[in-house]
Amino acid sequence: MKKLIFILFLFILIPVITNAQALYYTENFEGLDSFSLPQGWIKKNNVPVEKYPFANWTVRDSGLCLPNITCSPIRHSRCSQGLKAIDVTWGTSILTDTTANDNCDAWLITKKFNNIPSDGFFTFDACGGSPSWCDSIQIWVSTTDSNLSSFTNYLGSIIWLAGSLYGDFASQFYDISAFAHQNIRIGFRYVSSNSDGYVVMLDNFQMFGTVGISQIGTNIPNSFALHQNYPNPFNPVTKIKFDVPKNTNAKIEVFNNLGQVIKVLQDGYVTAGYYETDFNATNLASGMYFYRLTAGNFVETKKMVVVK
Repeated sequence: MKKLIFILFLFILIPVITNAQALYYTENFEGLDSFSLPQGWIKKNNVPVEKYPFANWTVRDSGLCLPNITCSPIRHSRCSQGLKAIDVTWGTSILTDTTANDNCDAWLITKKFNNIPSDGFFTFDACGGSPSWCDSIQIWVSTTDSNLSSFTNYLGSIIWLAGSLYGDFASQFYDISAFAHQNIRIGFRYVSSNSDGYVVMLDNFQMFGTVGISQIGTNIPNSFALHQNYPNPFNPVTKIKFDVPKNTNAKIEVFNNLGQVIKVLQDGYVTAGYYETDFNATNLASGMYFYRLTAGNFVETKKMVVVK
């Protein structure tokens, strides 16, 4: 009864939240085949040998047989909406024809999301379910790279107990505001142990939040411009303003004194207007840094100083 109340609450809550915060990334796996993943996404299998690579996270149409699962109409691949979803089965643990590892440890890792909004969160639809076996996935975050050892931030787990309804997708919600102004990857870790394990499917992954930049006013500037950050010097947050006289792609990058990119504050299409964004240097040492605006053929770089 408590689970039913929670699910009903979640379905009520998500539309309210998404009306307040913009959807800035969505992945529904449509248009991909079983040999492809969304751009920037990768999968890894933390076992010595992968006997059945298509048992690991694979995009499939609905209504198909699944690796290492007895094929029948009630056990076909499913999706939450559209025609496709991505799934993983217990076959990821099979090492040879006669040997199975005790544990599944298969990872689906998203692309890197830059400059997470201070009100950021993500949602996705997930299902498991089997008459006899348990399944689960863990959700992790890396703030550095895609190495499995870098996923040190645990967000939670979803567990499907034996007897859960097969193919019953439910919406999931995870708050990532704790990673505001950081660059992250999200890892879905499929885990099962001993005799457990069947199949898990994901669909309709979405990122929400007030992203990157804010438009200031409704006027249109006469020319491109990158303004001096304010305050400067600063600790730990400063504002960066820039002007865009026409619709274009705009990128704001921050560099250290070695010329290495340490933060991408904005990278995407913008309409003509005046903009500002915040840069948070909480995790940076004192010193001189550089920020650059690239918009069409316009490129300009300025200095800023962190003092702690």
